[in-house]
Amino acid sequence: MLQHFLYYMKEDITMSLRTTGCVLVVFLCSVTVVLGQDGWGVTYSTQSICAGMGSSLELNATYTHPSNHKFSKAFWYMKNDANGNLLNLMDDPDYRDRVMYRNDKRNTHTLTITGLRASDSAMYWFRLITDQPGGKYTGNPGVTLSVTGLQVNVAGENTGKTLTCSTTCPLPGNTTYIWYKNGQIVNESTSPKYKDSVYSNNEDSYSCAVKGQEDFHSPAMCVQGQDCSRVIYTEKSICVLKATSVDISCTYDGYYSVTSSLWFSPKQSGRWRDKLIPEDLTTDPGYAGRVEYSDQESRRYRGPFTLRITDVREEDSAEYRFTFKTHNNFTWGQNLPGTTLTVTALQVEVTDESEGQNVMLNCITTCTLPGNPFYIWYKNGEHIDESTSPQHKDSVYRNYGDSYSCAVKGHEDLYSPVVCVQGQDCSRVIYTKRRICVLKGSSVDISCTYVGYSNVRSSLWFSPKQNGRWRDKLTPEDLTTDPGYAGRVEYPDQESRRYRGPFTLRITDVREEDSAEYRFTFKTENNFEWGQSFHGTTLTVTGLKVEVSPTFRSESKTLTCSSTCPLPGNTTYIWYKNGQHIDESTSPQYKDSVYSNYGDSYSCAVKGHEDLHSPAVCLYGQGCSRVIYTERRICVLKGSSVDISCTYAGYYYVTSSLWFSPKQNGRWRNKLIPEDLTTDPGYAGRVESSDQSSWKYGRTSTLTINDVREEDSAEYRFTFKTEHNFTWGQSLPGTTLTLTALQVEVMHESEGQNVTLTCSTTCPLPGNTTYIWYKNGQHINESTSPQYKDSVYSNYEDSYSCAVKGHEDLYSPAVCVQGQDCSRLTYTKRRTCVLKGSSVNISCTYVGYSAVTSSLWFSPKQSGRWKDKLIPEDLTTDPGYAGRVEYPDQESRRYRGPFTLRITDVREEDSAEYRFTFNTENNFEWGQSLPGTILTVTEV
Repeated sequence: MLQHFLYYMKEDITMSLRTTGCVLVVFLCSVTVVLGQDGWGVTYSTQSICAGMGSSLELNATYTHPSNHKFSKAFWYMKNDANGNLLNLMDDPDYRDRVMYRNDKRNTHTLTITGLRASDSAMYWFRLITDQPGGKYTGNPGVTLSVTGLQVNVAGENTGKTLTCSTTCPLPGNTTYIWYKNGQIVNESTSPKYKDSVYSNNEDSYSCAVKGQEDFHSPAMCVQGQDCSRVIYTEKSICVLKATSVDISCTYDGYYSVTSSLWFSPKQSGRWRDKLIPEDLTTDPGYAGRVEYSDQESRRYRGPFTLRITDVREEDSAEYRFTFKTHNNFTWGQNLPGTTLTVTALQVEVTDESEGQNVMLNCITTCTLPGNPFYIWYKNGEHIDESTSPQHKDSVYRNYGDSYSCAVKGHEDLYSPVVCVQGQDCSRVIYTKRRICVLKGSSVDISCTYVGYSNVRSSLWFSPKQNGRWRDKLTPEDLTTDPGYAGRVEYPDQESRRYRGPFTLRITDVREEDSAEYRFTFKTENNFEWGQSFHGTTLTVTGLKVEVSPTFRSESKTLTCSSTCPLPGNTTYIWYKNGQHIDESTSPQYKDSVYSNYGDSYSCAVKGHEDLHSPAVCLYGQGCSRVIYTERRICVLKGSSVDISCTYAGYYYVTSSLWFSPKQNGRWRNKLIPEDLTTDPGYAGRVESSDQSSWKYGRTSTLTINDVREEDSAEYRFTFKTEHNFTWGQSLPGTTLTLTALQVEVMHESEGQNVTLTCSTTCPLPGNTTYIWYKNGQHINESTSPQYKDSVYSNYEDSYSCAVKGHEDLYSPAVCVQGQDCSRLTYTKRRTCVLKGSSVNISCTYVGYSAVTSSLWFSPKQSGRWKDKLIPEDLTTDPGYAGRVEYPDQESRRYRGPFTLRITDVREEDSAEYRFTFNTENNFEWGQSLPGTILTVTEV
């Protein structure tokens, strides 16, 4: 300390004193006198101070300097840095988030330190700097700070003991001491001694605190032995980033086992039925789906006890306490402060340098994050630096185009808002949500806003998780081209918002493997490119699950509708018992405890997504009756067939069952009693179900619908009765069927004359779908992606159509890639059924700019009779159809159509597909592979 003092006093003295050695000695002997002679002086408000751990402290220094000097800056320090320079507390990692300076016009400089720690015990000096060369001065000696904790000292005999709230240094005389007995406030006093002597009870514990710093109370102390009941919180205060998860824990010490316990927050007392009786945080709607007691079952008797809060929010900043009861009816009080949680976000602070065009950047928080975090810096969306210091390593130039953001390693998705270093026109992306939790099978919109001076020229969404599929791992590829998302992703409103946004990625029929991070990147008209390493939106896909507690055998159970991520706060939970709707609530926990019945099953759902309900679970064992649908949602092509199935699980035999659709209840004799779909006139001749007579555990029932129509889009449910008169409820959602047709979407590229083609549907087809492409009626490509492999040139003559393998006859209408004059065919009917011996007309319409010069009808079934199997022959020349086929009105309609094939006296062997092909006057030829009309010949 003496060497430190000599070094800096020597530096200061040469500034204004013309003598050296003897003056230094005098200065050491009488510091204030010598320095005061030259106008320099520092007067501290106190030379030493004692403060309680966790409290805040103000130190004042009043200074003077020579009259020909002007104040430049001042700071406080308590040590040197690695280079031997004075370390400003504002730059010290141990202090920078806890100190504040204030300077007033009366030459008084104030240091405030918050959240005092034991390690803060030290001497603090004030350093003054003026505008003159060598104008530096340190007030020495400084102020000695002693930080103390509290301890209960127990003295005396068994018949009466004296309790003292002791410290390692004397606290100010106006201190008020608070006393707690078994967690409950029992006394306040200005004396550190407890008012009465206390009886030596093996069970009782005492703790003390200082008023204003109750959070930093002493450890609870037994007055006799070490078996008294008490709670020890692992941490007094915790600082966490918004949207992360946090564990708040405590340890129970005591002789008896805990029989019941709960965590609560005094901040929530306004929601309690009785403000004096705390309520379990797991039942608080404000924390719905976000709190749990981890390892509760295995540690319920002795602890440790942990409260886990996920997706923490700013309003979660509060104090959290634990209370319990033991086997001998001991109850822990509710007054002893627990753990204080502070929720913070990151913010980039831009500070002007004293000179020049540069600025300094700091990544700041409202509380001190634990564990010396690594700070990550992004410039224009690109990762540029990592450091243990929250200050960016270099000053940065004031560029109107540049933006910066910071994050903490391990929580990169919780970065600070992007800030401009000059003005507000820098290019940046603002994601609407950082994290999204959605139910498996639902749809989700992930969006962002672009802010900047220039218009966006090109953009795309991508997922870093998919980089193994990219041609170059450093060059992200558009998610719409990823086979894993085929038919499930789109950019809604892309055309109308392509220049300024907002930009939205829509994913339908979300799957577990879609859980990933999604990012947006873009280029602007002035060639600015947004980086690819800036974190976007993290999507978590979850299912619902009914959790039953306790897991061991007990008469009553608690049911919770759980998910792997927190669903939005306004979620309404729906409960089903044995397939029947019984309750709705904003809490994921069922309102009542339920009786352990071997036969009962429970399921839960979220309002608006009832079809995505949880699997039904038994309260005890696995013998309860329940239905498990093979698929919750099915998307099929109009005109195809579909199987909808379910499995019955249960102990008893099924005696009767049926499939029904709630959509058809207007046709039922009683709207509350469903009727078998096989008797519904709207499905006549098109539905059948598998044999369901007298079957038991594990048997599958299947409903088959043929020739599905648009009006068949509905929900289908199964119900049954068992041999013991058990009836499965009718309100648990079953399988939702959606009918779709194919459509070719034409998207013009941002540059050039090319377009992108996508085979789209109104619902996502199964993941193993193969798409077939036709150009001008000719098969050209097959792929598992609904997007055509290449961009195509905008030709006025070309038309494109798509189909799904296995359902080629259900292809999309042909579309033009430019204008509406491309050559194309439209068949009047895709399928037709006629009676044997009757006549049938099969027709099509031609649309195009040029007139038809030649045409014919043919059947691929007859290719074995052609001279060349690749060149179809006119059906009128086929011997099998001799005298039975004609083209009516051929002469009057030969150039534009419609074109009709008439077959008379139809026979069973005429059941086949019939196609039309043509040539136009400009030598355009329609292909032969696009499916036509399928004829089925039947007998009555």
